[in-house]
Amino acid sequence: MTLLTPALSSRPQMLQALARLCVEQGMTDFIVAPGSRSAPLTAALAGQRELRCRAVYDERAAGYIALGLAQQSGRPVGLVCTSGTAAVNLAPALVEAFYQGVPLLALTADRPPEWIDQQDNQAIRQRGLYEPHVRASYELPVEMGHPDAIWHALRVLREAIERASGPLPGPVHVNVPLREPLYPAELAQSQTGQSATKLVRSQAGQSAVMPARQQLTEQAWDDLATGWRLATRKLVLAGMRPPDHGLRRALSHLSQRPDVAVIADITANLFPDATPLHHGDAILGTRQDETLAALHPDLLISFGGPVTSKYVKQFLSNRPPQAHWRVQPAGDAPDTYQTLTHVLPIQPGDFFASLVQRSAALPATSGYAASWQRQQTTAARQIADFLRSATFGEFQATWRIMQALPAGSRLQIGNSMPIRYANLIGHAGARVGSVHSNRGTSGIDGAVSTAVGAALATGDLTILLVGDLGFFYDRNGLWHRHVPANLRIVLLNNHGGGIFDIIDGPSRLPADVQRTFFLTPQPLTAERTCADHGLDYFHAADAASLDAALAAFFDPRPRPALLEIESDMAVNSQVFRQFKEMIAQPA
Repeated sequence: MTLLTPALSSRPQMLQALARLCVEQGMTDFIVAPGSRSAPLTAALAGQRELRCRAVYDERAAGYIALGLAQQSGRPVGLVCTSGTAAVNLAPALVEAFYQGVPLLALTADRPPEWIDQQDNQAIRQRGLYEPHVRASYELPVEMGHPDAIWHALRVLREAIERASGPLPGPVHVNVPLREPLYPAELAQSQTGQSATKLVRSQAGQSAVMPARQQLTEQAWDDLATGWRLATRKLVLAGMRPPDHGLRRALSHLSQRPDVAVIADITANLFPDATPLHHGDAILGTRQDETLAALHPDLLISFGGPVTSKYVKQFLSNRPPQAHWRVQPAGDAPDTYQTLTHVLPIQPGDFFASLVQRSAALPATSGYAASWQRQQTTAARQIADFLRSATFGEFQATWRIMQALPAGSRLQIGNSMPIRYANLIGHAGARVGSVHSNRGTSGIDGAVSTAVGAALATGDLTILLVGDLGFFYDRNGLWHRHVPANLRIVLLNNHGGGIFDIIDGPSRLPADVQRTFFLTPQPLTAERTCADHGLDYFHAADAASLDAALAAFFDPRPRPALLEIESDMAVNSQVFRQFKEMIAQPA
């Protein structure tokens, strides 16, 4: 009988210990892209009863499914893939997670270092592969027989999970070089599970103490109070962030002050109760200088991720406030509008709750909020009247969908035109549980997969609103056994890149160049994709058929479902131009 070397015989124990550590650090979900080099790691994770390990064949889809899960839970979700280009395909989701602040733990199996660049199969340079778009990069030792190596590997993984969790959440990469043989019998959980638990408890040490919540000093608050009193018109701008009920309550109180206006991106998850101003994007689309002048703030307070509205960016860049406070608990503070004067290292919920208390005794110094409210009333009426009577297309369809969203459902919005339509429409009446969109990098890739992950995370009805290019580009997000019955996909199919017939620039190109390289017409429909992947299929091409489909589309059913809304690209472009002209003119 051949005896295994000490290093090989300890590797199964070591991998089981790493898997066990993930459990003890509170992780519950791993998305695994199958592969040979990663087999020992996959087997170790699958052997932990407390972990839900789901196999997804396409690495890019796997990354975004993990992103959707982590978006909803706020906890690190693990990713496992084999070596080579498989690892490269995780990059888009990790970059999106980096800019969204979503915690992911990517474990990439690798060849031993001496075989890199030696024409060995699936051997590429994986050390630091995702930098600079991760919070940290680590590499585990190849040889795991020495006690110091065991201690080091466990310490590295624990630190990686903690870095992913915060205080600035995001993706972390751990590269795992593995030697052959990859399938020794000792990988069996029955032989190694108990030893793995002992290793974790004896070698890993105590969990790091999480830092206390950041607070501002009294001197800092005194300085801010001076700026608050001097500013007669105060504008709070909220970008993309997950739901926060405490923040909603604080902003609801603050927005009742006559000298404060609160506007938000639809992905800020503040509608409907944190502010009565649900149409900030459309309001700022006006060309009327006197209207914009009345809305110009002395003090801007911003927080959260990116905002969708180009109008907001133009408004603030062209009319800089006297002061701009950025509420940023950790990380580098962006200066999107080139107006930044103060960075406040505190959680937004804590900051605004304290601001409400501290400003309660200070009198309002203007009727600034009323100027916004007058524009809000006008915009709400204009938008409803316009979309009610507009020629049917994807804009009117989006409006009807948003009005029909069931209370408590979760909305995922694809990039390109869907997020623009939704942000202009704003709050449409339904109290959805959350709104998410991959606006960290604003790419169309990964929308379907992210929505699948979001649906898996909660069991709540999860609706994806997505364009045709984004859907067909990512339909591998449906190519696995885990697509849940609570997923609903609304597909706006104009058979091409319709945004390039709407935004300024491409429409001024020669017609053949615009059509071939920008509009990229495609003839696909989703009916066969639904048949391939087990989704119920609905179809609409006008208002009547859409209303008929919506009568049953959101109902509980044993399978996921897709509603395809076909429209004419030229009609969509014409309607959107008419809309922009309408909001640009005085009421």
